[in-house]
Amino acid sequence: MNRRGFMLLEIMLSVALAVLAAVAGFALLARISERVQREQDRLAGADMVSSALALIESGIVSPENLHNSVQTGVISLEPVESGQLIRDPVYRLNVDTTPTQWSGLIQVDVAVLRLDDEEQVVYSASQLVRQGRNGL
Repeated sequence: MNRRGFMLLEIMLSVALAVLAAVAGFALLARISERVQREQDRLAGADMVSSALALIESGIVSPENLHNSVQTGVISLEPVESGQLIRDPVYRLNVDTTPTQWSGLIQVDVAVLRLDDEEQVVYSASQLVRQGRNGL
């Protein structure tokens, strides 16, 4: 084989290696982007859970009012008429209450679910709240 054949082989190998490096780089960028999106969802979920628990604890709203409410990322206190849809909902709040062994306290569990193809829990938290506020 002459010099031209080796040069062509070297060029083909270098192009193949460059393509492999580019494919690996794009796969890595896709994974990083997915993890960043997941972390943004987790932070938004933590904010909504904290806000929901604070609203319930302060007695401004009852857990029943927040259960299954659909949010765009911020919990709003504006009244929404029954059957009215929020444009482009992203999250759904799941609020459950459980009686505890301590008198006067009830456990409130709040979970934020992302509304995608399948609902997945983004963030959840529990807190003890005094009974007697807003029908708890």
